[in-house]
Amino acid sequence: MKKIFTFITTMFLVVSINANNIDTLTNKLDEITVVSFYRNSLMGCNVLDKDYLSKANNGQEPSFIFSKLPSVFAYSDTGNEFGYSYFRMRGLDQTRINVTIDGMPLNEGEDMGVYYSNFPDLLSSTNSIEVYKGSTISNNGTSGYAGSINFESVDLTAKEYTTFYISGGSWNTFKSSAEYNSSRKGNWAFNVRATTQQSDGFRDYAYNNSQSFSTKIGYYINDKHTINFLSFSGLSRNGQAWIGSTINELNTNKSHNGCSEAETDKFIQTINKLSYKGFISDKTIITASIYYNHLSGRYAFDLDNYMLKVEDPNWVKTNEIDTYHLKHNMIGGNFAIKTYWDNFTLTNGVNASTFNRQHIGTYNLGDEKLWDNTGYKNDINVFTKASYTFKKLTIGANLQYRHADFDYKGDINFSKINWDFFNYNANVKYDFTKNFNTYASITHTNREPTRTDMFGGSENFVELYTTKAESVTDYEFGISYQSNKLQFNVNAFYMDFANELILNGEIGTNGLPIRINTAESYRRGIEISLNYKPTNWLTLINNSSFSKNKVKDGDNKMSHVMSPEWIVGQDILFTFNKFNFGVNMKYRSKMYIDLANQYDLNSSLKFNLYADYTIKNVTVGAKLNNVFNSTTYSNGMLSANGALYFIDAPTNFLIDAKITF
Repeated sequence: MKKIFTFITTMFLVVSINANNIDTLTNKLDEITVVSFYRNSLMGCNVLDKDYLSKANNGQEPSFIFSKLPSVFAYSDTGNEFGYSYFRMRGLDQTRINVTIDGMPLNEGEDMGVYYSNFPDLLSSTNSIEVYKGSTISNNGTSGYAGSINFESVDLTAKEYTTFYISGGSWNTFKSSAEYNSSRKGNWAFNVRATTQQSDGFRDYAYNNSQSFSTKIGYYINDKHTINFLSFSGLSRNGQAWIGSTINELNTNKSHNGCSEAETDKFIQTINKLSYKGFISDKTIITASIYYNHLSGRYAFDLDNYMLKVEDPNWVKTNEIDTYHLKHNMIGGNFAIKTYWDNFTLTNGVNASTFNRQHIGTYNLGDEKLWDNTGYKNDINVFTKASYTFKKLTIGANLQYRHADFDYKGDINFSKINWDFFNYNANVKYDFTKNFNTYASITHTNREPTRTDMFGGSENFVELYTTKAESVTDYEFGISYQSNKLQFNVNAFYMDFANELILNGEIGTNGLPIRINTAESYRRGIEISLNYKPTNWLTLINNSSFSKNKVKDGDNKMSHVMSPEWIVGQDILFTFNKFNFGVNMKYRSKMYIDLANQYDLNSSLKFNLYADYTIKNVTVGAKLNNVFNSTTYSNGMLSANGALYFIDAPTNFLIDAKITF
């Protein structure tokens, strides 16, 4: 690993030092982004651009932005859109989804999750988001087992602007932020943003209080070569709400929180990335970067509350409230070179990272240690990607070798575990016309288990539950059409799994869901995205999906946990000059919360309203969620008391104002 990091760092410095010696090209560097090197070969992705994000973003976590797309639904611990949120794509959770920003991995190494609560107001630091559903060859970071999400940071070359934003709403929700973008001035450009936000949350004492600061600095050596530095820091404090409530508790108090009031947390996370990009000839582009990701924090754990509600209703109280301390460091780098010929492109690259996370448990909010251990994770992948276009036909392939290993230092001996994977993708696209095409692809991806999978949900190693890797072969076929009035995409998929780690409905003492291996399972379905503008004042938007998600056990078939068959999203948007008014409908069919399919969450149907008005440089907006005050449940878990449920927020509102100079 050290040799790889030395190579990447050396290449970064060599290219940067010699950049001034390369002749100017007619191509402009501003048109090239680091993200473009790590886009996958699949054609049916959803792109959320700056205009959309600017209108949709009011401080909510990105999970709820993704839920506008087919096959995606989101939920949160707090019941509203602030605090710990989660989303599922084709029924698969976000630990199976590769997430990057400008090509830098955001998934943490051990459990592969991305906690957006630790990245407050990340959307305000985002220029665009590409969302790929289905297995992808993720060239940076953890496996794109269920899909990938690529954040692109702010565009420094956009015109100079200053933005002030303020919002407020139900449950003392409040946000304020300020941002400045300098645009390019000579050789330099920079963007800086600061945000503070808070919410009491719908569920009792499930508050969120967070701040963030981000900056991006660009140095343009000339029109061909640039160096960027991206930094994001977030501070988040939450009242925890990761344990559900019984139906009786919710019938008595809809805002009931299964966690106790003593269970709070505080985390600080920072990410930093230094990158170079540019032309080294008129047909060859290079990117190279190094990055550092750090987290430090703790959360309180009420042992009595967990045991009585989840494990054993006859538990004898101990009045023990422990503290779980976490600290991690991830250091990595990537290098890629892309060459263009007349009809052929070839990209080769390498990404490598090393990760460590210390876990310390202390007794009754004191210094007495219950455990002190550290997990170590290394990840390296080497990839090559090619595409060839002949008239209207484009064919492509992506090959990747990936190595991952996990080691552990604690009070029990542990032998390092190694995984070696070969992942591949082949795809074809045919353009019938400039606006109409069809595509097909096959992707095979492997994924190692998480620390939680291996340790059975414990923070301290006691027993090794599994080391089995899981794999999926994903077949996709779709058609796309674009015109001024109509854009649509229809995508069919079949995901065939081997040794899939599936949810069983239980939750571990670390607060994360428990998964077990199953020999055979599949997910298959169809996804539709449609945007139709019949007149200048009316837009119809539909994002829907239908899927069958099954686990095979001999002759029996069970439905996957937390995997609905139907997800339907419909928007009707009216535009009159500078006034916009929209109606949103979101439907999710019944889904099960246990593998035996005995407990379920009923179907959910909610209506939301939103509007905004712009006059000169001021935009005022409002949202009214769950207009008809429907009682719906978004998540559930098994316990010694039967099923526990997470209820969605009742009718709630948010108003905001943005001033841009």
